[in-house]
This record gives sequence, structure tokens and C-alpha cells, in this order.
Amino acid sequence: MKRIYYLLISFLLITPMLQAQKPIAFHDGSQSKGNVDIPGLWVSIPEAKAEKVMADWTKAIEKGTKSKAVVNGMDASLFGAIIKSIYADPINIESRVRSEDTVVWLFAGVELRRGEFAEKGTKEYDKLKDYLKDFAKSEYVSVAEEQLAKEEAQLKSLEKELSSIRKDKSKMDKTVQSSQNAIAAEQDKITSYQKQLAVVNENIDNISTKLSQAEDAETKKAWQGELKAAQKKKKSLQKSINSSESKISKTQDKSRDTRNNIELNLGNQDQTSIRINEQKMVVTNLKNKVKTIKGY
Repeated sequence: MKRIYYLLISFLLITPMLQAQKPIAFHDGSQSKGNVDIPGLWVSIPEAKAEKVMADWTKAIEKGTKSKAVVNGMDASLFGAIIKSIYADPINIESRVRSEDTVVWLFAGVELRRGEFAEKGTKEYDKLKDYLKDFAKSEYVSVAEEQLAKEEAQLKSLEKELSSIRKDKSKMDKTVQSSQNAIAAEQDKITSYQKQLAVVNENIDNISTKLSQAEDAETKKAWQGELKAAQKKKKSLQKSINSSESKISKTQDKSRDTRNNIELNLGNQDQTSIRINEQKMVVTNLKNKVKTIKGY
């Protein structure tokens, strides 16, 4: 229940931070070139970088022609551009890029023939608007896909981290099982030693009785030898028991530490699983964002 509650709170905290798609907007504008006022369109490209937009725009308008754009800061001019989707003949393009908060604005004005421009109300104006929309959409999709790739990489990293944590737990589980087996083996040894020790103690009692009853020196000496050997055997068995008990104690301590680490590991698994679920929300949101932008 706590985990579900935490996931809900996490979702509510993450949702406002998720970068939802923004619309691509247009507005009419103009740029002065000498004494000429060139009409055109401004198009918005959300979340983009001005430098990249200018570089990509320059490549786009230079495509299909040997002419090179004259770039001056965030202004670009190209004479003899070949963009059949706007006009059948070569055209001249004046353009400008500017940043405004989280949006980059791109202006483009087209001169069809000397002194004749793609103005509002002409079919060339509508075609220019379509061309700018396609370019802006392509740039925005690129931005969103880059965001998605970054977050997918983060998700993959978290999933890899969870896999590693689970592998660590598996190793610790095996260590605990191995410790249990080792403890059981030592306990079996102790049981065996204790049975042998009981026999030896009984034997010592018998030998002690016979030694006390012996009358001649030679018989006493023989029973004394037997008693010494039995006591040595008893000492050896007691030493073995102590050794096994010590091993059990150390193994129990190690097993207890391992179990504590398993509890910590399970906590880490829960935390990492929550982070993965959060990250999946981010990735899903960005996938939807890319899909929506492509549908503009």
C-alpha cells in the first residue's frame, strides 16, 4: 500500500516537470534589405537551439543548388535557391533566427522575381508556410527524439542497475544457504563427537575402576596407560567439539550480516523499481510527445 501511495505521489510530482509538446505557431512579419521591405512569415520551433536551427535551415535552403547562403550571425541570405515546393523557378530567400525564452523563431521571406514577393494571399505564401511548417516540425521532432533518447538511456541504466542489485541478492542467498549447510555439517560433527565422547567417558570410568582395583604394579601400569590414552582421546574430542562450535558461531555471525545486507538489498530493489516506474512515465510521455509532434 505504501509503495502504491509513493508511486502516486511520485507521478504527481513528476507530471508537472514532464516537457509536454508545444504548438508550432506562425505570424506575419517582414525584414528590411536595403530600401526594400521583404514580407514573410515567422514560425516557432519550441525547445530548439538557435545555432542548430540556423545550421539546419542553411543546409535546407542550399539543397539542390550550388549557391551558398551568406550567413551573418543569425541572418542568412540565399540567391538562387531551388525549392520546387514553393516556386518552380529559383528564388531569393531572406531569413533570420532569434531566441525567445524556450522558443526559437525563424523568419523567411521569399522574392519570386525582382520586386515580387510571396505575400499573404498568394499561393506561394501558402506554400512557404507549408515549407516552414515541415521544417519546424522536423526540427522539433529532432529535439523531442533527442530528449527521448536521453531518457531511454537513463531508463536502460536504471534497469541495468536493478539487474545488478538482483544478482547481488542471488549471490547473498547462495551464501546464506551455504552457511546453513556448513552449520548443519558442523552440528552433525558435534553430534558424532558427543556420542564418541560419551563412550570415552564411560570407558574412562571403567578403566578408573579397574585401576583402583589393581593390586600389582604391572597391572596398574597397564591400566594407567589405558587411562592416559582414553583421556587423550577425550581431550581431542572436546577440542573438536569446541572447534565446530567456534565455526558455527562465526558462520552464524556471517550469515546474520548477510541477511542484514539482503534486507538492505531488498530496500534498494524497491527504491530502484520505483525510480524505473517513474522513468517509464517520463519515457512514455516523451514517446507521446514525439508522436504528437509528428502529427502536426
